[in-house]
Amino acid sequence: MSETTETGTKRYKLKEVCIRLAEGHPLYSDVPLSSPTAALDVMRRELSQYDREVLCVVNLNNKLKPINFNIVSMGSINGSIASIPNILKSGILSNAYGFLLLHNHPSGDVAPSREDIQTTRRCIEAGKIMDIPCLDHVIVGGSNGSFLSLRESGMVDFTNEKISMTAEQILRVSEEKTMYDGAKAGKGASEMADEIKRDVQVPDFVQEAEAMLAKEGAAQQRDEVTIKFGKGLAEPFTSKDGKEFMRITIPNQDPADKTPWASFVLPAKAVHENQYGKGLWAKIPAEGTTVVTKPTLIGQDEAGKNIWQDVKTQVPNRTLKAMVESYKTREPQAKETQHRASARDQLNALVKDTAAKVSAEKPKKAKAKGPEL
Repeated sequence: MSETTETGTKRYKLKEVCIRLAEGHPLYSDVPLSSPTAALDVMRRELSQYDREVLCVVNLNNKLKPINFNIVSMGSINGSIASIPNILKSGILSNAYGFLLLHNHPSGDVAPSREDIQTTRRCIEAGKIMDIPCLDHVIVGGSNGSFLSLRESGMVDFTNEKISMTAEQILRVSEEKTMYDGAKAGKGASEMADEIKRDVQVPDFVQEAEAMLAKEGAAQQRDEVTIKFGKGLAEPFTSKDGKEFMRITIPNQDPADKTPWASFVLPAKAVHENQYGKGLWAKIPAEGTTVVTKPTLIGQDEAGKNIWQDVKTQVPNRTLKAMVESYKTREPQAKETQHRASARDQLNALVKDTAAKVSAEKPKKAKAKGPEL
């Protein structure tokens, strides 16, 4: 947009807009709204009065005290639109610590549909990304007073902090519409679905990046084995091309075996420090193989010094785990019966021996004789 000044020159302006929360009609309670449970009681009574599905959000502060609520959408008798950006919008503007989801089933049946579960999982994943966790999703059963908490029922995991969906999976709406009960019939359903699609378009470069992440995620879903080992067995190094690796040695199963230990190499990012104790651990594909290097004696040189040659073997990863963790089944080494004097004992013995010799060699003083009487 442009405007002409008094001197006849044009200036162009970019308008600033302010986004604020607008207060609606409040709900009242006879008890202080100081906990999520109190807010849920008020919202359950409110939602039970609707004759169509309504989705709402209750935003909470860091002490889990309700801040406000927002009716996100109002649908038909058996369906409601669920737009992830709209669900999170009021929480972002409220600087919320977390939020609760509520929606009603006017039929009175609180059993969650497949769409209920999917939408809840998408909200949980979106909440992880925005650092506004979804703490529960409660379904209210019309006017019969029944309700169901998806958290307490265990149907959805609200505790996993790891992000397990891509942005496209969280935001994209399929052509079948995101209806809580999959209700596609009825006037206006296609128009509402088209509106959601416009709201959640994902740029091409994001789709390409997420596709790569999805491939990596699919690889991670394969069976894996976890190998645990001590920190002293791992040695980091950098390859010639600048990549970070970790060389892990495998102690010999037999303590009497004094030959050099075998070893294998993993990418440094595959090795992690144990969160709950001492040591390190690594996850590798269960059905894959790893190259294990074992020095083997091939002879002696002219000076009689042993000559070792590295022999590389492809070892199944399940077998590798057993090799590395063989210390768990290793018999304790027999204690030596012969006493070994410590350095301090030897020093003390040497001091005593020296003192005895000095005392023996020292001439004895003659006793002074008194005057003869």
